[in-house]
Amino acid sequence: MMKAQRGVALLVVMLILAVMMMVAATISSRFQSALFRTSNLVNMTQARWYAYGSEALVTKVLNQDIKDSPQVTHLGQYWASPNQVFPVDGGQISGQVVDAQACFNLNTLGAPQSGLKPGELPFAGLVFKQLLVQLKVDEFEAEQVTAALIDWLDSDDTLFSSLGAEDAWYQSLKVPYLAANNMMNDVSELRMVRGITPALYRRLAPLVCVLPVRDLKFNVNTIRDSQAPLLAALFLGRMENDVALDLIQQRPKDGWKDINDFKGMEQVKSAVAGQSEVSKIYAASDIVSSYFEARMLVEVDTIQLRVNSLFKRNNNKVSVIRRQYGGQE
Repeated sequence: MMKAQRGVALLVVMLILAVMMMVAATISSRFQSALFRTSNLVNMTQARWYAYGSEALVTKVLNQDIKDSPQVTHLGQYWASPNQVFPVDGGQISGQVVDAQACFNLNTLGAPQSGLKPGELPFAGLVFKQLLVQLKVDEFEAEQVTAALIDWLDSDDTLFSSLGAEDAWYQSLKVPYLAANNMMNDVSELRMVRGITPALYRRLAPLVCVLPVRDLKFNVNTIRDSQAPLLAALFLGRMENDVALDLIQQRPKDGWKDINDFKGMEQVKSAVAGQSEVSKIYAASDIVSSYFEARMLVEVDTIQLRVNSLFKRNNNKVSVIRRQYGGQE
């Protein structure tokens, strides 16, 4: 009898010990998870503050460059230094600043137009269509994509032309949605437009941007060699990629000091000869920029935070007007 009682007591003790071990393991596991989450939150918060600090540094550099050269923006300035890396406590910050006017502003295609025949492309549409042609897109397909993009960006639900696409087309898809009929906030929205395939998007992405304005302005001082198709497109088929590349490579190290210096280049004079849109081509050409984008990667411990910040120049002072987290390629 006594032995049986001792056996039962031993089983009870072992059961209690097992329960205590399970409770201890659960507490330890939850503690580790909470510690891991807290550590990540602390690192993410630190990364955000590093990003804000980077924006302050970029603002200071841009303001200094504008102070030194208020009438000209060029690739010889401090802001244009590529692939900058700054070590910080617990990690590093890397990235670069790009001129947000050395690209085609997609939002210009949604600007209200007057004096055009139905289905007639505005000047910005002609430039975008030519950019697609420069990227080896078939001319008919280029016109179709351009018309669809105009429909996506304009404020009405009326087809721009028979080649365009409004709500009815997008609602017929397997996963239906509506046309934005508004300005884009990010280049990635381009993938929603009829005719923009993944392959075409990858070719277009380095050459296009979205700004909170409808103006079409290219800074001919900051267009790089890889963006030669962009400069060629501005001349509406009268300049080939290799000629545009040659023009970029002949550009002075500190850029053209006067827009008339650019207009006086032989390649430009040849491309505008006989052009009916010459005044619009010249109006879209500039040597000073008002928008810049900082593309940053902040690393703190195991955390990586990608930040794209858009800066606007106003009265020769620069400030952040848009900030996006993640999604940077």
